[in-house]
Order: sequence, then C-alpha cells, then structure tokens
Amino acid sequence: MPNPALEVSLRHQAGPLDLDVQFTLDAPWTCLFAPSGAGKTTILRMIAGLDHPQTGRVVRAPGSVLRVVLLDTDSRIFIPPHLRSVRMVAQRPALFPHLSVVDNVDYRMPPSLPEYENDDLLGPGLRLAEITGLCRVSHLLAKMPSQLSGGERQRVALARALASSFPADPLLLDEPFTGLEASLRDDIIHDLRIWTAERSIPVLLVTHDLGEVFTADAHVLKMESGRIVASGPAAEVLAPERDRLIQRLTQ
Repeated sequence: MPNPALEVSLRHQAGPLDLDVQFTLDAPWTCLFAPSGAGKTTILRMIAGLDHPQTGRVVRAPGSVLRVVLLDTDSRIFIPPHLRSVRMVAQRPALFPHLSVVDNVDYRMPPSLPEYENDDLLGPGLRLAEITGLCRVSHLLAKMPSQLSGGERQRVALARALASSFPADPLLLDEPFTGLEASLRDDIIHDLRIWTAERSIPVLLVTHDLGEVFTADAHVLKMESGRIVASGPAAEVLAPERDRLIQRLTQ
C-alpha cells in the first residue's frame, strides 16, 4: 500500500492491563502477536471505537487527502463506531438470532453503486455467492445461528464484515480462525489475502497462533507487557517462537 491505512497511538491502564502502543498499519496484512490476556482485543476495540482509551489517537489514512481523525483524546474527538469505516470481526461473533445466515450476511449492506444497480450485488462489486464461498458458508445460508457450530458462526461473522466493507476499509480480525481445522483455516486465509489485496483492504489480525501468522505472510507487531517490542517480517520477528515449536514437535 502506498500510504499507511491507520496511525495508532494508545495508552490505557486498567487493573493488570497496562497498554502503551504506537504503530502504523501500512502492510496488506499485519499481525498483532502476543499471548492471551496481553490486551490485543482491547486495542482492536479501541481502534473500532467500541472502547475508550485513557489517552489515544487514531487517524485513518494519515498523510493522504482522505485523512480522518477517528480518535484524539487531547482534542476530544471521538467518531462513533458506525461512522469509522472500520470493520471488526470479534472473537465471539454476535449474530442476530432471529435472522438466517443469508440475512445476517446481508444485514445493513452498503448501497450498490450506480454502475452495479442491474447486477446481483450486495455492495460495491461484492457478490453474495463470492463472499459466502470465500468464507465457506454457502451451504449454510438457510440455517439459523442456533443451528451453527462455533466455527460456522465465526465464518458467518467474517462474511458479514466482508459484505459491508468498501475498498480500503481497514478490517480488524480478532482470532477469527480459532478452532478451525488447519487445512480449512489455511485455505480461507489464502483466498482472503487475494480478496483483500484486490480491494486494497488492509487487515489487522490478532492471534497467538504461529500457523496463522506464517500462512498469512503478515507483517508482525510483537507485544510484551503491553508494549510493542519488535516489528517486521514474521520469519525474523517470530524466529525464536518458530524454532521452539519445531523443537517440541520433533522431540
């Protein structure tokens, strides 16, 4: 991407959680890598506008003519979540229980652009069949959320986020592939990388799973004790973790 998609600076302390992070989202896929309980989800929620940091600043498209300050505690700027053009898939998906899968995916779709009015599109160039196929939920469209497994609900939530995304909208993923069979996870990540690249959609993935990071070929932000301690390609930043994993598997 020619310009960073997001510029993030957050400071927040609550009980044992002590966050002080600064980073820019300027790669096609970026992974926020840290153990469970390190504050990764809190960071995503603050970017999305679901939580308020004690001190923070989040800027969409910094340095471009489309620059928008989403959050600035010093200036008392806070853009509400539904106006941020940032999509988030939570670790625990919240689907509408009274709507079928297809209606959950189709909920509050962006209006079609004029050139697509006569086509079977959900949004600006996004087809229902394309999105549900990408997330491997095409066979579930008539089912209700209560009939789905945890992994299926997660994939439906991912499909809904994709269907409501415009090109260049940042996509925040909070461990959306947890519990999926490795081969299915890898296939979805592979196809999702192509899909997001075609639409210049930057992805910020939260995970503590090495397999997801290397499959996504992500730029890594490694967190420890609420701070980002390393940044760079996965093969460099996570080499010690990868070597330890290989050692355990070969013992």
